[in-house]
Amino acid sequence: MQFRFKALQRMREPDELDTVILLANPRGWIAAFVVLIVVAGACVWAALGQIPRTLTASGLLTHPLGVSQLQTMYTGQVSQLSVVPQEQVTAGETVMTVTDQAGRTHHVVSPFTGTVISVATATGQVVTAGATVLTVERTDAPGDHLLAMVFVPANQAIGVRPGDAVDISVASDPAPVFGLLRGRVVSVSPYPLTQGALDTLLGGDLAARNFVTVTDPQLVVIDMVRDARTASGYAWTSVAGPPGGLRSQVAVTASINLGSERPVNLVLGR
Repeated sequence: MQFRFKALQRMREPDELDTVILLANPRGWIAAFVVLIVVAGACVWAALGQIPRTLTASGLLTHPLGVSQLQTMYTGQVSQLSVVPQEQVTAGETVMTVTDQAGRTHHVVSPFTGTVISVATATGQVVTAGATVLTVERTDAPGDHLLAMVFVPANQAIGVRPGDAVDISVASDPAPVFGLLRGRVVSVSPYPLTQGALDTLLGGDLAARNFVTVTDPQLVVIDMVRDARTASGYAWTSVAGPPGGLRSQVAVTASINLGSERPVNLVLGR
């Protein structure tokens, strides 16, 4: 009976056909417009915006010819050692003397010019023919100068091109204090370097393990931008850079600028 009474009461009421039906309140319209504007802005940015792309690689400061190892051609006892680490040697200079079992004296001569990095023997020790006695960083290339060599995984090196801008963090000159060293890519090796090639370039397996942390590395050579106004002679992101010059055989981390990419290409995988 209660439901019937309500139905009869409803039939006695007018239809109220002139009443305005409110589909959405003003706040709802404002929220909808804000969402549409944000979506439209995101679409425009995805189509026209640019995202910078960078590649980080580690390596070292060195010279164009890298590091070479000097082997002796003689077996015998080292009777004289003429060089120590950090000393300069020139091509044709006698670096050590070996006395064989017959008492004959042999002079071991450096075939290249450079800086001695390490000495693998000492006076009084016995060496055999073919043994490494010195490791020398060569400085006898035409137009020799300091540069950075970094090692990039082969699957990432395809995006690196000569002329790409590079920012270099030098281990001996902390970036938070002195800024980053400016540079540009000079060359990219066409193929990954073998372990033997790395050992030859860096002066042995131990040095290679210290500076190369990736597998199948390709060599990227970077020239630093010169700036006569700084103490180091190179351009830095800071005004003056470090107070002294740069040293070779120092670890670096390079951030290579690969240009920019539209966000929509990254989403679509182009």
